[in-house]
Amino acid sequence: MDRLDRKQLMARATERTGLSDFGDLPFEEALDVLIHSLERDARLDEARRAETADMITGMLIKNLRLVDDRKTYFGIADEVIEAPIFILGLPRTGSTNLHGLMAQCEGIRAPRRWEMSLPCPPPQAATYETDERIAQVHAKEVLTASEELKTRHPITADRPEQCQGLNDYMFMNWALLAPYELTTYKEWLLTADHRPSYEAHKRTLQHLQFRHPGRWVLKYPKHSFTLDALIAVYPDAKIIWTHRDPTRIIPSAVSLIETFRKATPGYDRKILGREWATYEELGIRRGLDMRDNLFEPENVFDMQYTDVIKDPVGSIERAYAYFGMTLSDISKTRILAYLADNGKDKHGVHSYSAEEFGLSEDMLRTLFKDYIERFNVA
Repeated sequence: MDRLDRKQLMARATERTGLSDFGDLPFEEALDVLIHSLERDARLDEARRAETADMITGMLIKNLRLVDDRKTYFGIADEVIEAPIFILGLPRTGSTNLHGLMAQCEGIRAPRRWEMSLPCPPPQAATYETDERIAQVHAKEVLTASEELKTRHPITADRPEQCQGLNDYMFMNWALLAPYELTTYKEWLLTADHRPSYEAHKRTLQHLQFRHPGRWVLKYPKHSFTLDALIAVYPDAKIIWTHRDPTRIIPSAVSLIETFRKATPGYDRKILGREWATYEELGIRRGLDMRDNLFEPENVFDMQYTDVIKDPVGSIERAYAYFGMTLSDISKTRILAYLADNGKDKHGVHSYSAEEFGLSEDMLRTLFKDYIERFNVA
């Protein structure tokens, strides 16, 4: 393919599946903007263009199969997603660890990597831990991931994962800003209406819940950019907002993003550092503004990274109590067992510094001054 083209990619997905109904949720504009930005901004060579075409085709195939399953399994559309809990905040604030811990609790559903990658047909509770798709995703996504990436972010097919995989097929995907330089697409994302994407998010949850019910705990830092759309689709949502010192987390986040972005020709790590620091600062300001204006205080619980490290069970118990829930003894035992098997640095030590990315502690403290003071971040 000489140039990425939406119609050609949709035709490829149709040919590979024998399906042609992409559903009623609009994704064409988002995909057109993404393709335009990929061709204009990302400096794709032939190999990376082919890899990107395969990625987009895979998302289109997911869409086709989800739409087809929704027609095949009539009860999917009747599933009620009740009071889902969203973990969000700045990246690298311990949200991955917290998500994994909360996934151990009785009655909780947290989406796994394998079921977001290959959601069709709907997973069943009886075979959830042995589903053949776990091995398929392990071979395709885990074994092929670099050791460098695994050190920075734990990857397994069967662990809870951040939930942009529920609606990536709508192509309103903040995660794509990591591997590609996409200035045009980023500006569009910052001004777009994300409600259709969250409707897709909800439909995928209905799909996954259909034969394996539970209360959802979901995690993605970039929900802070789009809390207006989130609350429009999930009016009873609960939020756990995680907090940690920005002088520690921003360099860590940039170091993680570097594992993806350095494939871009002309990559400069100091330019990335400045770009990502200002991007995250915009996200926290936007998110807190929408939080203050759209959410009732009783629906948002603030959680400090240091508290989770010192007392993980107590931190989760306090969040449960805040939302009128009770953490069972079985859940506490499971949390402790998970902690014993997933200690810090299990996958290696992640080393980085602010200075190597053109940042400094003083600059970050100035940039995030309001946030640090509001939440008394240690």
